[in-house]
Amino acid sequence: MKDNSNLSESRRFLLTCCFCLAAFSSGACQTKPADTATPNDSIAIENTGVPVEIDGKPILLVYAPVGALTAQERAEAIQHRIIALATQRNVPTDSIHVVDRGTWSEIFGGSDRLMGVTETDAKCAERPRTELAAEYAEVIRQVVKQYREEHTWRRFFWSLLYAVIATGVLASLLITFFVVRRNARSKLEQWVARTEGKAHPFSYALRLRRYVGPPFSALLRVLFWLFILGLIQVYATTVLRFFPHTRYTSHRITNWMFSELASFASTLVGYIPNLMLVVLIGIATSYLVKLNQYVFAEIRDGKVEIRGFYPEWAEPTAKLVRFFILVAAAIAIFPYLPGSESPAFKGISVFLGVLFSLGSTSAVAHAVAGTILTYMRAFHIGDFVRIGGDVGEVVEKTLLVTRIRTQKHEIVTIPNGTVLGGVVVNYSAEARSNGVIFHTTVTIGYNAPWRQVHELLVSAALATPGILHDPNPFVLQTALNDFYVAYELNVYTANPNNMQESYSLLHQNIQDRFNEAGVEINSPHYTSLRDGNRVTIPDSHLPRDYRSPAFTVRTENLSDIADRRRNQDSAAFEAPARSA
Repeated sequence: MKDNSNLSESRRFLLTCCFCLAAFSSGACQTKPADTATPNDSIAIENTGVPVEIDGKPILLVYAPVGALTAQERAEAIQHRIIALATQRNVPTDSIHVVDRGTWSEIFGGSDRLMGVTETDAKCAERPRTELAAEYAEVIRQVVKQYREEHTWRRFFWSLLYAVIATGVLASLLITFFVVRRNARSKLEQWVARTEGKAHPFSYALRLRRYVGPPFSALLRVLFWLFILGLIQVYATTVLRFFPHTRYTSHRITNWMFSELASFASTLVGYIPNLMLVVLIGIATSYLVKLNQYVFAEIRDGKVEIRGFYPEWAEPTAKLVRFFILVAAAIAIFPYLPGSESPAFKGISVFLGVLFSLGSTSAVAHAVAGTILTYMRAFHIGDFVRIGGDVGEVVEKTLLVTRIRTQKHEIVTIPNGTVLGGVVVNYSAEARSNGVIFHTTVTIGYNAPWRQVHELLVSAALATPGILHDPNPFVLQTALNDFYVAYELNVYTANPNNMQESYSLLHQNIQDRFNEAGVEINSPHYTSLRDGNRVTIPDSHLPRDYRSPAFTVRTENLSDIADRRRNQDSAAFEAPARSA
């Protein structure tokens, strides 16, 4: 007993020294004196303290370190001592008392020291030391009393029974809800499937069922799973509340849920003025879009005329104006959207802007080219054009591309940037008024009279369907080559869409007219003897008594050759004499 008392006295002496050092040292919550404070030290650092927790619930705060022990280590040691005292049921709670040591106070539970309260703790708590120590002692009495009441085998078994009952109730509810959900989903699918066999529902009820049924079913699924998650959350917090070790955790979870819901409701209520502004901007935008559509529809239909503004400009201009109206509305609405000031929202906006800038360069170029083509009036829907090497009818003209249907019924898509940078030949533009000229070239030998060739070509053109008689076809002699003449036949047509068929019929008629007139269509590149060669005219245009000529051989005597030469020489001699 004497040894134990000596050991207790030595421990008490060491603790006394530690508390003295803590009392005379500058505490964690103290600031510099006014005469030594610097501008950078004008704001004191607040010491919130370290909580001492029993069953997860904080009961008191420890602020200052003592000797080599930090505030965190002090709090853990105090927690262990209070729990150890609570488990010793033979120690009454009335034995918890405060002992004043002069510069600090100690709280004992019977003969066991629980904790100490220093002047630094009192200053940080902004309370007198004795009052703070008495308050801590009363808190410890209540905590120990409650701990002993709750941590019993009887309470544990009741808590376990309640948890089993709650689990059974949860399982029953889940089974019931899933069965109800399955039956409801089956009936809803059958209700929606009744409209699948009807391609054109006539009643509004059938239309509403077809178009609203699937989204409504998806919404019900989302609400169902949200309800299941809420039910599981209620079950978890309820079961945790049955046991003393997790009761405070359950309270914290519940408080957090309700605080978040209250914050969400408060945010919704606070957003009502902004929502009203968004609705007003949306309504104004809707009316501006309708007004824009009405005005340009009047211009398109010719009911309103503006000098220098063509009716075909109305629709693309209406689209541009509508685009600018929507952009202005989006800019006006953006500051009033929820979360528009958050860093995440700003980061997403910057990312989308950079992505759009990097990935839409060519698209923007084609869009600008499409706008320029619209106001250039280079072609319209239905025009027969040549764009680069493609010839066909314009079937679609959008902001980004132009589509034409070739004479082979092929759809060719051409980017507007390519169209603007190339050459566009519009066959339909002049055909609407005076007709467009088609031309073809025929090469005929010099032996055919050119007047006859002109007459034959014009006759063939006038016999071709789709060729205009007024203005009349005409022929140009474009070249006098070494062996033949190039004749260019020019004809007018008001229907350039049938270019391929018109050319084919024109060439057929040219062949028929030349064959009927006995004029060969050839382009000789050499000199040949036609004696003995059959003509190239088809049999249907030859006389019935026509026979291919035979080759002939003519012979001459030497005397005849000599007489002919003497006659040539005498003629050459007499010519200068006559002139003299």
